Amino acid sequence: MVRSVIALARWLGPWANATERPEARVRDELLGDMKIRIYGPRGDASGQPFLIAPGLHYAAADDPRLDRFCRILTTAGHTVVVPFIPDFLALVPTERAKRDFAAAFAALPRWSDRRPIVFSISFGSLLAFALAAEHGPAIERLVIFGGYHDLRETLEFSFTGTIGARRATRDPMNQSVVLLNLLAELECADRAAVAAAWRRFVERTWGRPELKRDGRYQAIARELAPEVPEAVRELFLVGVGVLPGARELVLDALERFDASALDPAPYLPRIQNRVDLVHGTDDDVIPFEHGQRLAAALVNADVRLHITGLYGHTGSQRPPLTSAARELVTMLRVLRALA
Repeated sequence: MVRSVIALARWLGPWANATERPEARVRDELLGDMKIRIYGPRGDASGQPFLIAPGLHYAAADDPRLDRFCRILTTAGHTVVVPFIPDFLALVPTERAKRDFAAAFAALPRWSDRRPIVFSISFGSLLAFALAAEHGPAIERLVIFGGYHDLRETLEFSFTGTIGARRATRDPMNQSVVLLNLLAELECADRAAVAAAWRRFVERTWGRPELKRDGRYQAIARELAPEVPEAVRELFLVGVGVLPGARELVLDALERFDASALDPAPYLPRIQNRVDLVHGTDDDVIPFEHGQRLAAALVNADVRLHITGLYGHTGSQRPPLTSAARELVTMLRVLRALA
């Protein structure tokens, strides 16, 4: 355990170089039409296997940040299995995503004969909770990073940056994905065309925080706009924040949005595993208050809640000196959950 924690701390602590990544054995396989990526340690696989429930991202484990994290887990002796969930690649989750994740779980004996640790990222928490409710005894434990409790409130927070009386820093480059998930509730002449355009915008901007400064992401939106059919060009520009009007569209659509298929609430009381809930106080997609609500709703689980300023929605960050000691203690607890 101590050796694994030290190996993880080297790569996941605030002192780590986020551009470096450890070596690992990596290969892809197909499960039906779904790609599965398997990361193996360079030495013996001494730890429990990890099954990753990824967040909404068009690249899944092709995203350098997730790829790096999976490689880091292998330094502690874990085999890591990442399904490329089609809905999550499309940035619009549906009921199918839970079935696809369950299929990846059922295929785990291909790669390990041990019970997995299920690790979820952001919106992938739904997949982890649904799986644990059905197959809890076959799961070692859950580690939920930035999970959500209420999807409608999450979408509103991601768009407005507010929850109750608290105002957080919002990421304007997430606005189009909020509208993408509400597209069925909007008046639109060509939903496929505007969805494809918003996706192209996301592919050009996500993972580039420097574009937030001075609205530089808007230049990319204007560059893409001529390629968007004229009938939906204005909606595209509203969705990416170049033109005003998105707030009215989002809040109105949320009133009609049916989130029942993506509601984790029915699964939570059925989970009896150990669950480590990790949530960053600076998360600008899912508010950290949802970590607290999940902890309260997991009434039959062995819950450990880790609210931290050390890890945001997309990675580690340096804590202020005033809270450094407390944050490092929390980091060690999180690393033990991963070891």
